[in-house]
Amino acid sequence: MNYQLEKYHGRASRHECPNCHDPHSFTYYVDDDNQPIDPTCGRCDHESSCCYHYTPSEYFQDHQGEQRPKNITAKKRPQPKPPKPLCTIPFRYVLQSASYNSDFILFLCGLFDRNTLDSPTIKRLGELYALGATKDRDVIFWQIDINGRVRSGKIMKYGEDGHRTKDGYGVNWVHAKMKKDGLLPDDWEVTQCLFGEHLLNWSMNKDKVVAVVESEKTALIGAAYHPQFLWLATGGKSQMPVEKMKVLTGRTVILFPDVDAYEVWKKQAETLAFCKITVSDALEKHASPEQRAAKIDIADVFIDELKGGYVPPKPEAEYQWLFGKPKTDLQLMMETLPSIQHMIDELGLVEDGR
Repeated sequence: MNYQLEKYHGRASRHECPNCHDPHSFTYYVDDDNQPIDPTCGRCDHESSCCYHYTPSEYFQDHQGEQRPKNITAKKRPQPKPPKPLCTIPFRYVLQSASYNSDFILFLCGLFDRNTLDSPTIKRLGELYALGATKDRDVIFWQIDINGRVRSGKIMKYGEDGHRTKDGYGVNWVHAKMKKDGLLPDDWEVTQCLFGEHLLNWSMNKDKVVAVVESEKTALIGAAYHPQFLWLATGGKSQMPVEKMKVLTGRTVILFPDVDAYEVWKKQAETLAFCKITVSDALEKHASPEQRAAKIDIADVFIDELKGGYVPPKPEAEYQWLFGKPKTDLQLMMETLPSIQHMIDELGLVEDGR
């Protein structure tokens, strides 16, 4: 029997969390018949604040020899169905939504190019990442895959201070609104991709190191601040499955986890052997207790520097503490010919640091 997290099909598919008791944040693990294993077996969407995740293997280990609850019945396993075609949204909706008229964009304007919408930085971000806006000034982060297909758009409300407005507002999706308005069929299902994934095939990005972060906000600030990298976002701490990350095959990748996600992403990186991958431990090593309590990400470091009038280094002069100090020619030689180190020690040589 196979088990997986229940697919999203409206609020009815999200349940009360047994830990934090949020009424619509808990996803059941279900079997091949879409039957839940147990009301306690699942994952809470509040990964940072609640962290509840009770897997099927943990449940069955804790309940060896017990029968499944009486209110949950098993059915005969159905014959496997052919894979459903990928559901996409016409690109015209991306074009129709294109706008700088969101509070999130105003926040970015406060960081770059003197608070003006007529900013080369803001125009570049808007065009590269196809940023949109709703009539309520919410930003739309479109997910466009490597083949240019629109998977959906994440709708989020930010204040002009750059912080999420969560009171009464959750994350919404373009496909959910379109289904509600009768513009998409009820059986339309979203398959997420990386935010910014469509940029992987652009000729100017072919040789760039790919920087992967959790949030779309962080990817955009990184893209403005350090454009020598191609910045993509997973959309969540646990939103990094192998199938989703395979578009990075053959690329050089740096993962920049939030301060509370280092161990999770380090473990996940072990499954991504199809790319040359490094997990940055910058925040893990340098974050203060106060920063850990605030659950900062790398964008918070950039924002602090920008507000302090800091001028970012040129592409060839990377942060030593953030991206790692480039190895010298001598260090590279020593890795290839370890006997050089013995010669240095015997002769008492030192490397010229100029």
